[in-house]
Amino acid sequence: MGIFDGKTYLAKCGGISSDGLGVARIDSPNTRDDGLKVFVEDLLPSEIAKIHITSREKTMAKGEIKEVMQTSSHRCTPVCPEFRLCGGCQLQHAEYSLQLKMKQDLVRSCLIRLGKFSQELTDSVLEPIVGAQDPLYYRNHVQYPVEYSHSTRSVNIGLYERKSHKIVEHEKCYLVHPAAEVIRGVAQIYFSDHSRSNIARALRQLVVRVGFFSKELMVILVVNRKIEFDAADFAQACTVALEERKQAIRLTSIWTEERPDSTRRKTPSSIWTNLWGEPYIREFLENRVFRISPDSFFQTNTKQAIKLYTKVKEYLRYNGALPRLLADVYCGTGSIGIFCSDVCHHLIGIESVESAVIDARANANANYITDTEYFCGKAEDYDFGNMMPDAVIIDPPRKGCDEKLLSHLLLLAPQHIVYVSCNPATLARDLQKLTSDPNTRYVLKKACPVDMFPQTTHVETVVLLSKQN
Repeated sequence: MGIFDGKTYLAKCGGISSDGLGVARIDSPNTRDDGLKVFVEDLLPSEIAKIHITSREKTMAKGEIKEVMQTSSHRCTPVCPEFRLCGGCQLQHAEYSLQLKMKQDLVRSCLIRLGKFSQELTDSVLEPIVGAQDPLYYRNHVQYPVEYSHSTRSVNIGLYERKSHKIVEHEKCYLVHPAAEVIRGVAQIYFSDHSRSNIARALRQLVVRVGFFSKELMVILVVNRKIEFDAADFAQACTVALEERKQAIRLTSIWTEERPDSTRRKTPSSIWTNLWGEPYIREFLENRVFRISPDSFFQTNTKQAIKLYTKVKEYLRYNGALPRLLADVYCGTGSIGIFCSDVCHHLIGIESVESAVIDARANANANYITDTEYFCGKAEDYDFGNMMPDAVIIDPPRKGCDEKLLSHLLLLAPQHIVYVSCNPATLARDLQKLTSDPNTRYVLKKACPVDMFPQTTHVETVVLLSKQN
């Protein structure tokens, strides 16, 4: 009958995977499956359960819980009633202290398994994870998918179910700033009006960006074709709703982004139109001010971004030597480099998104930072020429650094490399390449996880590499 014949196995969970599945081992002595690694949804570390295998490969399998035999003392009731259905969170059923431990263990495991660093070295350099003071309502940027019903000629705006493109009916999201949920509610009613059905059929996403400290808000309507409507009227409806819900936030900008119907993510061919208000919003990080354009990257958790950047600045000060020339690669709107500009003499930023480069230059001017230059282009193609930076900050996307860029870094051979990563797996892979080069060998000096995304499995990590000689 094979392995999918209803047979159950006893398995104990030892950790979580990067996508939130419990990583368990089958405990079945004297059988060929004893010790087999199984990924099980909704299983927490230290829990023991009877599981049924649903799919299998040579060295691992996936399974589902049939009966929990031993429950973790850190399991809790999710605050969101739609947690089991919605794909936005993975860890609401775990107390926050356990979430932090799981993320710390995930970073440690990746450094050892994928980075090939010894346990002794890893434990000596890995600092305790920096947790969030506010593990709820922290997101300053949310993308709501929009679904149009031809039968009712109305829209449904929300979040996707897990592993699907079906929108979950929910009262509110417990991760995003409450003002974003107010805008979602207004948009759902406003664009469900039959007189606006032509606009509703073009809507694909509602994007809201919030300045936690500036109290400014931007709305972006992602559409598959050009639309025309009274943006000032929509802005007035949003303003009234924000006041009624006692949200001390001011709507300052409304945009549309036209993209192909089949494209779910923004593309270089997108057409951006500022329909109403200012072309950007601002945000404050301690004594620095930043402007954020609709297509520019900015850290999703504003309060934790301050802690993250403070850790980067601490690593740049390693051994008391301040960099004369600091290169900020994948700089986005320049937030990390500008935040750390008081520990270097000259700053250079490299970014591939033109609007982000424009924002970075404006942000440098707004913060009265003159010894800085920003260049638009792919980091891996940038010609550093005779430039010899003392330190380099790299903050790549989840896929990690391009191999060409890693080769450039090894040729540049800065004294310090501070790597900021949102993916422990690709981080460990890149670190292994940087520390195993026989000519310019770098040494892992410090590593610190920062929880930018409570209730999810995502974790940010800051790493310091120093040249051995």
